Amino acid sequence: MAKIPRDLVDAVRERTDIVAVVSRHVSLQKKGRSFTGLCPFHQEKTPSFHVIPDKQIYHCFGCQAGGDVFRFLMTIEGLSFIEAVKELAGPVGLEVEERELTPAERKQLRARATAFDVLEAAARQYEAWLWTGPAGAPAREYLERRELTAETIRAARLGYVPQGWSRLLDALHRDGFDASQVAEVGLARPSDRGQGHYDFLRERVIIPIRDERGRVIAFGGRILEGDGPKYLNTPESQLYQKSHTLYGLDTARQAIQQKGRAVVVEGYFDVISLQQAGFGEALATCGTALTAEHLEKIRRLARDVVLVMDADEAGLRAAEKTLPMFIDAGISAWRVNLPGAKDPDELVRHEGPEAFEKALQEREPLFEWVVQRKLDAFGTSTMGRERALEEVVPLLAKVRDGTVTSRVARRAGIPEEIVLDRIRQHLRQARSPEGPPPEAAPSPVVPAWRPHVDATHLLWLLVHRYDEVADVLARVDPSLLDDHAPIRPVVARLLSGEPVAALLPDLSDPVLQRTVQAVVARTRLYEPEEAVHAVLELLARMARPRIGARLTTAKGDYERSVGRGEMEAALVTLQRTKALQQMEKALDRAVRADDIETLLGLLGDLTTPPSDTSGV
Repeated sequence: MAKIPRDLVDAVRERTDIVAVVSRHVSLQKKGRSFTGLCPFHQEKTPSFHVIPDKQIYHCFGCQAGGDVFRFLMTIEGLSFIEAVKELAGPVGLEVEERELTPAERKQLRARATAFDVLEAAARQYEAWLWTGPAGAPAREYLERRELTAETIRAARLGYVPQGWSRLLDALHRDGFDASQVAEVGLARPSDRGQGHYDFLRERVIIPIRDERGRVIAFGGRILEGDGPKYLNTPESQLYQKSHTLYGLDTARQAIQQKGRAVVVEGYFDVISLQQAGFGEALATCGTALTAEHLEKIRRLARDVVLVMDADEAGLRAAEKTLPMFIDAGISAWRVNLPGAKDPDELVRHEGPEAFEKALQEREPLFEWVVQRKLDAFGTSTMGRERALEEVVPLLAKVRDGTVTSRVARRAGIPEEIVLDRIRQHLRQARSPEGPPPEAAPSPVVPAWRPHVDATHLLWLLVHRYDEVADVLARVDPSLLDDHAPIRPVVARLLSGEPVAALLPDLSDPVLQRTVQAVVARTRLYEPEEAVHAVLELLARMARPRIGARLTTAKGDYERSVGRGEMEAALVTLQRTKALQQMEKALDRAVRADDIETLLGLLGDLTTPPSDTSGV
């Protein structure tokens, strides 16, 4: 199996700003020495996800996910370890040479890299056709009519492909890409005649679709005239999945975090026009319905989403279908009606940004809008209101928010107590044995090792108060930790000065790995002036079970000696018992006095195997 040299991996990790990498996916707030946010790996309402920059790790106290910056990229973006290292190496001025990889890995990485290269070369060519020569004049005039500035057009990297069947293929061929590579990313198709390929996008304004890092992964094309669909998207590929891609997210992230909301619209030009008008938080799906994966990306950045969708029946149905997803994601959803049924682009062009801002201020909670839509469908008679309530009760039961329940009750014209009673009935039925049987829960897996509070506190002191406690711990016989054996190698590596982020990938026990991550993420436990006393107290507590075991043995030896009438042996055993009891008291005195030397001497006696001639 191919490996990257450990020193190179460590160098990439040390030079990488883990906060900057995580911030591409999670809205973080500084809190003491760490940064916190909503976990990207499970749904939560209160932030339990921590990034600790000085230790170069992340940890979630909710789902126990954690690791270093490589693990984060591997988990959230589906990269291999080698891809994650290569992804981070370039920006910090390091290079992972391909000669270190196996042929299969080189092939996989080169294919992925080539796909990005083809797409980037195509984007540059489309831009060139738009801006240079008479061939791009129709597209420039079209964009001018849409009132887009040159700055906006260049920021969105809009382009154009003139008339012709193989213009892009010919241009990319000159750049060294063959037709199969162009077809692989969806920009060319094989000819029906069985010979050669032709361009997929022709005579269209081109809209590059970029991933969260700003890399081109696909294209949309808007026809200017003639037959054919108004918009075309290149097909899905290894880099581009519609259900996971939000157009504009790469440029909208900062505005979403600042404003605490995302505005989801339906068209590419809606996003471009809104961002130009100052609504940087605008996003759009890529010709598909909003998905749970889309909402997961937004949830990491903001808790409010405003839907600005078409007012036709298809748009209304689509908005209604999103409500359960928003509830499951724990996101507050709102819906906006635009005046005159205009789309956002048309509204800001004709009436200015103020008109769109006014519409946003008049937004309506999606849940109440759905209730009203059902009332409109069933009627406002008693029976109609009952049918509407019947349909929304399961959603209210999932929300469990008294404010939402009150507003829905008022909107439906039904007493709140009746609504609450229906919710309680629904929850009872869901728990009833007469209902559908729940799936059998898998047998819990009992971990081979469970962290003890003393072990976790000892690790915390080593990680966070190293300067205060390392000299003391380095003088302790490692066998004192035999009752906490899994942490022994961790303690040894930390004492050697190894960064905690470097040893995490080597921990094969997931319980131990989560324990170490949680220790690092917990930034406050002992103040520096408390560290020495705390470590002495922990060492004494770890030693007491050994004294107890020896006392038990001594008691048994004493009773056997007395039973056999061996009074001299019984006297020796009694003396050993008193010595052990005195040692226990001496440990307590050493801890109270912060007497390091005495305590270490006592621990040395305890870690020496007892003999018949020893006092203990």
